Amino acid sequence: MDRKLVCPCGLTCCDCLFYKPEIYEAAFNLRELIKKHGLDTFLSICSNKNVWKVMGAHLDVDESQVGDEIGRHFDAFEQMPAFMSVLDGIIKLQCKSTCQEAGGCSFGGNKHECGALKCIRAKGYDGCWQCSESEQCEKLTFLKSSYGFVIEENLTTIRERGAAAVEPRGNQYYGWQRRSK
Repeated sequence: MDRKLVCPCGLTCCDCLFYKPEIYEAAFNLRELIKKHGLDTFLSICSNKNVWKVMGAHLDVDESQVGDEIGRHFDAFEQMPAFMSVLDGIIKLQCKSTCQEAGGCSFGGNKHECGALKCIRAKGYDGCWQCSESEQCEKLTFLKSSYGFVIEENLTTIRERGAAAVEPRGNQYYGWQRRSK
């Protein structure tokens, strides 16, 4: 793996959901397409029960069936403003540079320096793999609980064979991804 994708704590940016450009490009493109065509406005209007009645009359749907025939298709779009807000939130989360490049995790557009990064800098190390205390280090406790064995395996691999030997994990990176299978 490219060294710039390996964080000092043993995480890998290429597997991190904050870093995957395809997610954020898709959210951005969907938001822009929806806005370009006014689909957000149109679906918000169509979510109004009074509009269902007008549509039902136009489509010759019995008034007693308007909810089932028309409304069931548009009821969810009452939440369209919230959906657009969620897309905006996803787009803003994107981490656009690696921990190595930014000097910390840069999700959400801000640099965040974790305790492990501050510690290795203070010790003059490139990463936790150089520290004899990494297996019991409290600064890695959160990571180990979230990523499980990935942290220890990555640190061991880097220690023994270098960063280039670390393999990407794809959708088996986070502990919860491995449990859901």
